[in-house]
Formats: sequence, C-alpha cells, structure tokens
Amino acid sequence: MKKRWFAPLLAVTLVMGLAACKDKGAETAAAPAATDRVVIGVYGGDWEKNIRASGLEQYARDNNIRVDIVPGADAEWFAKLRAANGNNPPYDIVVFQPDTVQRAQAAGVLEPLDAARAPNLAKLYPSVQERFKSDGKIYAAAFSLGQLGLAYRSDLVTTPPTSWLDLWKPEYKGHVAISSPTYAAGLQFFAGLTHALGGDLKNEADVDKTFAKLTELRGNAVAFPDSPGAIQTLLERGDAWVVPYWDGRVFALQKAGLKIDFAYPTDGPVVGAANWVIAKGAPNMVNAYKLVDFLSSAKVQKEFSDRSLYGMTNQDVQYNEELKKQVQVGEDAYKKLIWVDYSVATPKLADWTSRWSQALGGGK
Repeated sequence: MKKRWFAPLLAVTLVMGLAACKDKGAETAAAPAATDRVVIGVYGGDWEKNIRASGLEQYARDNNIRVDIVPGADAEWFAKLRAANGNNPPYDIVVFQPDTVQRAQAAGVLEPLDAARAPNLAKLYPSVQERFKSDGKIYAAAFSLGQLGLAYRSDLVTTPPTSWLDLWKPEYKGHVAISSPTYAAGLQFFAGLTHALGGDLKNEADVDKTFAKLTELRGNAVAFPDSPGAIQTLLERGDAWVVPYWDGRVFALQKAGLKIDFAYPTDGPVVGAANWVIAKGAPNMVNAYKLVDFLSSAKVQKEFSDRSLYGMTNQDVQYNEELKKQVQVGEDAYKKLIWVDYSVATPKLADWTSRWSQALGGGK
C-alpha cells in the first residue's frame, strides 16, 4: 500500500515543482531588463533649462547612466507614441499636459504607474493625482501647476481684480485682453468664466450663457493675444491693464522689473499642469521608473519651483520665502482648482472658437 500511495504522491510533487520552476522562469523572463540609458522628452526653452538645472544632469552622473533629453511638445510626442503602440517607443518618459494625458491614456500608449516602483508618488497631492486616475489606475505623476488667474498692471489699476467677472468693470474699459480658445490660456479662461457663472462646460445652456456674457465684454476688450510674447508686450506697453495669465509667468515678469501683480480669482483659478508619463513598452522601463521617482522628489521639485516660480505637487516641498508670499499651494488650495474637461472641450473647440469671434466682434 505504501508503494502504491508513494508513486502518485511523488509524481504530483514533481509536477508541482516543475510548474513552480516554470512560473519562476516566466516571471524572471517578464521582468524588464536593466539598461544604461533613459530617454526623456521635455519642453524646450526655459523649461528645459530649468529641469536640467534642477538635477537631471546630476542624476545622470550620480547613477552612471545616459539621460537623453529630447526637447519637443505634446503633439509630436503623442503622435510617435501612438505610432509605436507600445512596441519600442522612442521615449521612455515625456511631460504631458492634462489633455494629452487623457488622450494618450485612452489610446492605450501609457504605462499605468506602479507606486511601489516609485515611492515618491505617495507624496504627491491626492486631489491632483486623482485627476489622472482611470479604472483605479494612475497614468501620470503630476509635477508643476500653473494656475491661470488675473495678471494686472499694479501701477495702472486702482482697484485690483478679485474675480473673473471683474473684467467687466467699467474702470477697465479699453484695457482688458483675453485670448481665444485656440490658446491654452483662452480655453482655460473660458472654463473659469463658465464656472464663475455657475455653469459647466458639458451643459450647452451654460456654454450659451458664457458666450452671452462675452458679448458684453466688447467695450472693455482691447486685444486678443494668443501667445506669451503678445501678452507680455501688451502688459509692458500698458495697452492691457488686466489679462488672464498664469501665476508663474506673472511672477517672472514681476521679478524682471515690470510693475505687475497677480490675483487668484475667488471663483477659482484654472489649472494647467505639467505631468510625467511613462510610455507603454518603454525600452528602458527600469530607469524610467527610477527617474520619475527622482523627478517626483521634494528636492527636485523645490529646485524647479525656485526657477519657474510655480507651485509643485510634492507635499514636502519647502518653498523659498519670496514664493511663499506669492503662490497658493497645498491641498486646500489645490482642491479649489478648476480643471478643464478636455473630453468635452476638445471636440467642440472649432465651434467655440467661431462663436468666440462672433461674441467679441473681431477676435480671431
């Protein structure tokens, strides 16, 4: 009897052992291989200079890996990631705006972030990270937050604005500038105004109300700038006294000597965020996670904030004394931010731009 029981038991044990070895081998084979490089897409100009100086190049030296920095923009990176479709994409990490994160996630070209492989993700503000969640998975590590509010010439404005609706004040007549929805600041202002009027972009009646309100701004509006350079020129000349613009850019102009200040609207600033994403099938996946973790650290974000003058997303960032007095940061402030619903806005952008031109009577 012992022999009859022993043989089947031995056979079962061997099968289980072989299966375990097979599973272990498959697990080992599936684990991403370590490499000696990582490719990261960043915005050009000052953004690239700031992120390099915030520790990116030092990280490469300290970790003895090659960090290939590729300047560019969302549209280019997204097109290439979509073309690769998870098969050896040309970038491991890129920085995306919220609308591109949304489109890239829907296209299935982003790696859902594993928090265990990037511990600093746990330090990012929950109210911000929640915006990049889909089906219980997070697809981006939020980095810097540009808050759209009201820039104004402090030497020309008697009563500083406090609300989006202040742009209609008679004292600002002929000195208000607003951008069209084709420019990010313009679309964000449109969302902020809709919110200030008690509406939501997804409701047609609320959008109609926003356009009706814009029609009443004709007498106050003097220009319709669609680039940072155009906005800066209008403010420098004093042609525009008040214009919706981002806090960090305003603080930079202020630091450069322009008599300008910034107001966070009481009815809610509108957020524009720069966020790190990892490409699906990234060839340097191990290093991609390590670098996202590094970029999400309080030290790096503090360095970037010192240079860009924007609020950041790591809860442990210790802002310099000057910035503490200027920028609104923290969970309480971030919970009040208005986020554009790009799934609603993007398909309607052409129509909204046409209606915007009609409402303002000559805006482009």
